[in-house]
Amino acid sequence: MTKSPTPSIHKHDPELEASVGKDGIDYTRVNLIRNASVAQLYEDALCYEPGTFISSAGALVTSSGKKTGRSPRDKRIVDEPSTTEDIWWGPVNTKMTEHAFLINHERAVDYLNTRERLYVFDGFAGWDPKYRLKIRVVCARAYHCLFMRN
Repeated sequence: MTKSPTPSIHKHDPELEASVGKDGIDYTRVNLIRNASVAQLYEDALCYEPGTFISSAGALVTSSGKKTGRSPRDKRIVDEPSTTEDIWWGPVNTKMTEHAFLINHERAVDYLNTRERLYVFDGFAGWDPKYRLKIRVVCARAYHCLFMRN
């Protein structure tokens, strides 16, 4: 399968370039696929992820490696004064120090800066416009971006 040029690849996107240095990701050195369509994400997953295929029902099937599925006990939230009383702490919402977060963030940025292509999804968390939050997800695999779109 040959890869056709993707109109959603932006080498020089002013909004993303403005975020360089703020999140630590160097968007200028990678193939950047921003807000790709579902069809494009399927195509990229099939092209770049060995062992990926489409099921008879049309779902994208892939292997995420040794650790498959979501691990609900791996959810961490930074414990800080403005929200500490609003979080339901326990086995699902585990406290994390800001220092631990910064270490994990640095490791994630280092990883993303070694990838050939990055997928960026700009969207919202929450349905109601009054309460929803604007989010940006940056990931290295098309099927991760597809998951985040859903």
